[in-house]
Amino acid sequence: MTAAADSLPAGFPEWRQGPPWVMAEMIAAQPGVARRILQDRSGQARLADLVRAAVAAGERIALVGCGTSEHAAMAIALELGWALPGASRLLVPRQALEAALDPWKGLCLAVSHEGETAAAVAALRSAAELGAATALITAGPTSTAGRAAGHLCVTPLVDRSWCHTVGYLSPLLVGAGLASQLGGPRAEANTVGDFLERCLERMGAQAEAAAVQLSSSRDVTCVGGGGDYVGARELALKLAEGSRVAGLSHQLETVLHGHLAALDGRSALVLVLADPKDGPRRLGRAGQVLAAAERVGAATAVISGPWVPSSLPTPAVRTVRIDIPASPGLGEPLVALLGSAVALQLLAVSSATARGTCPDLIRREEAAYREAAALTEGEFPL
Repeated sequence: MTAAADSLPAGFPEWRQGPPWVMAEMIAAQPGVARRILQDRSGQARLADLVRAAVAAGERIALVGCGTSEHAAMAIALELGWALPGASRLLVPRQALEAALDPWKGLCLAVSHEGETAAAVAALRSAAELGAATALITAGPTSTAGRAAGHLCVTPLVDRSWCHTVGYLSPLLVGAGLASQLGGPRAEANTVGDFLERCLERMGAQAEAAAVQLSSSRDVTCVGGGGDYVGARELALKLAEGSRVAGLSHQLETVLHGHLAALDGRSALVLVLADPKDGPRRLGRAGQVLAAAERVGAATAVISGPWVPSSLPTPAVRTVRIDIPASPGLGEPLVALLGSAVALQLLAVSSATARGTCPDLIRREEAAYREAAALTEGEFPL
């Protein structure tokens, strides 16, 4: 049963019957959010001190989250790895429940956009009980997680859509600023903000075309290698939340080992090919993945970085491209990470429009989905 808009519980996103979705407004706000996060780095400075202390002691840094926040934590691990390549073994993304069940000493850095994710709260508390330092990146400083963390890094805008976009990009921007303070690539506020604006201007129409290409698919397999696997996972989640389509995610090579058997003319495959690290060496395999998916009838699309040539080595003739623009003022890894984030968000919101679904409530305007969510709330069963 679908509720009337005026009967939804307090705190729900605005429920609109058609576009523009709240999600689209959140995507459009991100260049301004980037400038704010990268202009005020006071919270990032203290976080940098905690990271330095953990690395100096040879202690592991657990980067913790759930859902979109878990993917953001994975991305922050990549960003810190750019700045601290010799300490990569200490940077470990962890699902929040697993971090709560098996806490580590060192530093527990959690991401929770609104700060009320029970597993993230449990991870922070478990780490603190063990004597670990704890920190949280959040837009909800007075939340339960905010009270559980020893240090807060607060982002400026609460996402008004539950198909989170600002909630994903904001921690990535904190990670970029943090990595910059630790000796990684520079991330200047206006340079990043300008780049995000170009992404919105140049990729919007391409994302709409890709969404139409995928609009009749029963399922979408999202694929990426290296750092692009993070974007593939986030895209699969956004499609599930916003378009109510089964979104799956796989590593670039993994998808060729059995998973093609589930693809057919009712399927789609989206390849994220933005990460420049070892990207040229992955390029031929990426073209083969797209060609193989097309051969079994799947619709295909690719999110491509500026380094990707206009023609892939193995032609996939029906593939629609979303091309991330270049930004000489930013390092290539950051262009790939932030550009693919915006590209997948534009594809997800365009997919919701093409399929006629409202992405903002992640289907909780329907009673069964509200009740299903309620079954997992309350006291955390640890």
